[in-house]
Amino acid sequence: MFLSELKVGQKANIVHMHDMDPVMRKKLLNLGFLPKAQIELLRMAPMGDPVAIRCANSSIALRKSLVSKIKVELIA
Repeated sequence: MFLSELKVGQKANIVHMHDMDPVMRKKLLNLGFLPKAQIELLRMAPMGDPVAIRCANSSIALRKSLVSKIKVELIA
């Protein structure tokens, strides 16, 4: 499943990032978006873009087009 498919409040672990611009991928890796890192979907804007996410004690807003390229595994 992809990060864009999570509901608000759900937590997941990052599996990997697909087809992402190398510069943006590097920025996310520096912010703690590493494989097996736990993330939580905090909130979504009314139109669904941007999405607020917490990862490694950092909160960040990302565009939905970028979030749809991050593959995650839901934590049960």
